[in-house]
Amino acid sequence: MKANTLIKFRKNKLLNKIIHTLLLKKGLEIPSSVIIGENCDFPHNSVGTVIHPDTIIKDNVKIYQNVTIGRADIYEDYKSSKMKKIIIEEGAIICAGAKILSKQEELVIGKNSIIGANAVLLNSTGENEIWAGVPAKKVGMRK
Repeated sequence: MKANTLIKFRKNKLLNKIIHTLLLKKGLEIPSSVIIGENCDFPHNSVGTVIHPDTIIKDNVKIYQNVTIGRADIYEDYKSSKMKKIIIEEGAIICAGAKILSKQEELVIGKNSIIGANAVLLNSTGENEIWAGVPAKKVGMRK
């Protein structure tokens, strides 16, 4: 599913609500507050993907199925959480099953970085880095 269609209709509140309901039925949770850049791709319809409302997804990002982007401090009250936002920079790829969990004020996935399948990312990454594992560690650089 291409995000450009989603962006176009998000401005209309009624259509936005309908789209959100349809996405939920497909198993994809993208709240209307999520900012999505141009040419983002959700391959395989990203079934099972859940994205935190305070997420910014920049241009040309790919997010595969069963990805979770959210808070690591769920045991705290939402209002007292230090987490403010998660930013996924241009060209990043989030592979199937990855979990991006933040308890910092801002977690940033760097430009063109790759988060491996089933990785559990708890820290920000730099540009062009490849992260994998549980917890995720930098395992290489993208050329």
